[in-house]
Amino acid sequence: MRLLITTVVLVSALLASGHALAKEIVLNGKTFSPNRMEIFSPHALVAQPAAGVAGTETLFSPFTQMKIIKLLADIGQRVTVDQHLLEFDYPPEGLIAERRKLSQAGLMTQEASLEKVRADIAQLRASLAAAQALRAKGAASDQNVNDLARELQVDVLKEQALASHVELDRGVAEGGLATAQKKFGKTADEHRFTGRSWITAPVAGFVLWANPDLKPGMILTQKTRLFVVGSLDPILFRADVYEEQAVRLRGGDKARVTFEALPGRTFDARISRVGVTPLPGGIQTSSQYEVEITLQNPDLALKEGVRGEAAVQVPDGPRQ
Repeated sequence: MRLLITTVVLVSALLASGHALAKEIVLNGKTFSPNRMEIFSPHALVAQPAAGVAGTETLFSPFTQMKIIKLLADIGQRVTVDQHLLEFDYPPEGLIAERRKLSQAGLMTQEASLEKVRADIAQLRASLAAAQALRAKGAASDQNVNDLARELQVDVLKEQALASHVELDRGVAEGGLATAQKKFGKTADEHRFTGRSWITAPVAGFVLWANPDLKPGMILTQKTRLFVVGSLDPILFRADVYEEQAVRLRGGDKARVTFEALPGRTFDARISRVGVTPLPGGIQTSSQYEVEITLQNPDLALKEGVRGEAAVQVPDGPRQ
């Protein structure tokens, strides 16, 4: 009897002090890579119509076909950013387009025009100084001096515009060269292309999936999913919860996550995100929201797609 009275008193005290009893919410979900990226072949998704009159021929991406030379990565392999995953034979028509991008003819023309304007400016400044000296002696008119001054002013404006264009074009050329060297190797330039290029990893992590149908010598004629790359540490645990549970969860709430595949092991973590937009569903049914929990996975014990259960302690009542 005393124990019962003591328990009632303690509960009443907790409630009176504003502390609600804790409630456990259990979430069922799976693990996912936080930066999972799918890599496709560089074919165009759809044909692009040629500019001009309707009915003209359709222009396709340079990648009308892509011949695989060598596979350089497989499932489970650790990769770094820009690491080569697949080598392929670049289409000849694509190489022509790449050479045009690297052409320096336009830049050289701009630079020549800039040098000519600068030479004209130097000559005009000398002529203006001479005319001003003659005017001081009464041997040149104000009109002559003013004409030279206006001509000089126009050429100075031309120089500024050309210098701006040259600087911009140089930056574009340097960026284009860096892109070409990333595609074709460090020795690539306007005149040298090996004809070989690579599919590279956009992020550091692991090859999570590789297309099992790819083989050296295969020719791809349409956009094809090649690889999936992403990191595994940390890894995300995602679960869909109904609105009654979602309103009780907050980012930062502690969670204990367990997996049947790893018996006896518990991952202590926190909720990193509670969705604010419901997942697609019927308007007459309860809404569901996605919840993310971030797990540290230094030993890579967790792979993608492992089912698990997360227990989250929340107050048994409304939350602000």
